[in-house]
Amino acid sequence: MKKTTVWIAGSLFAVAGSAALAQTKVPALSSSPKEALPPVNLTSPHSAPLDAKERYGAQLANDWKINPERPRKGADGSVKYLFGATLPTLVCTPLQVCSIELQSGEIVNDVHAGDSARWKISPASIGNGSSAKTVIIVKPTNTGLVTNLTVTTDRRLYTIKLASTQRDWIPVLSFDYPDETEKMWAEHRERQLKQLQSNTMPTGQNLANLDFGFQLSGDSPSWKPIRVYSDGSKTFIQFPSSDFGGSAPALVALGKDGGLFSDPSIKIVNYRVIGDRYVVDKVLDRAALISGVGRDQVKVILIRGGN
Repeated sequence: MKKTTVWIAGSLFAVAGSAALAQTKVPALSSSPKEALPPVNLTSPHSAPLDAKERYGAQLANDWKINPERPRKGADGSVKYLFGATLPTLVCTPLQVCSIELQSGEIVNDVHAGDSARWKISPASIGNGSSAKTVIIVKPTNTGLVTNLTVTTDRRLYTIKLASTQRDWIPVLSFDYPDETEKMWAEHRERQLKQLQSNTMPTGQNLANLDFGFQLSGDSPSWKPIRVYSDGSKTFIQFPSSDFGGSAPALVALGKDGGLFSDPSIKIVNYRVIGDRYVVDKVLDRAALISGVGRDQVKVILIRGGN
């Protein structure tokens, strides 16, 4: 009798519990997009207060980011930004590969992406040795993504905006470097200066405008000229030194007369001594430098061209 009473009581309790559960409403999970869960805020809605100096600094950065300086099309098909002029933007799309081409010989130290989870960044290279180029490969995992990329190298700091769209993309992003342009011009000016110096006499005369077609014959004293040339109106006779170690040689013009048994006629020539040079105010065709007399006479003959 006791066992029957216990079973009946337990059955009644189970029936009462089932009735209570039947009356409780359990909300169904809706698959309607209108009732989707609200987005999760990844950052705090609060902003740090900025003073006037800090606001001005942020404004300067904003001015640089929105600077309307536009890129240009490179000869290799890349989109070229002038480095430092504005914030460059690399536009990518999923399932396509974008790349950032750095300067030849530039060595990358570090690469940091603001959103490294949804942007895949990997290295590549072109060429080898000192002319090798580093290429940064960029691939987004979705559309509608915006972040930035910071690249530090042995030469400069790059800050690049990354944006992903459904269709548009930039295959190659590269840069024009103002400092490289200035370096090229400096090297160009240095080459010109070296060429000018190599083509310029100590007197300032350009070698290209001078006639060095003089032949020397006769004796070979210590003061024998090292160079004889004309600029078309004057004749210049350059000696090894301005110190002749005694009396300086006399300069005379030689006539085209004379023969096997007679010397050509001699005519005194007016000249000026400037440093280690004799300067004659006309073009000499035939001349002689004479020092001493009799058996001690030393003579050096100067003949221009075939005259």
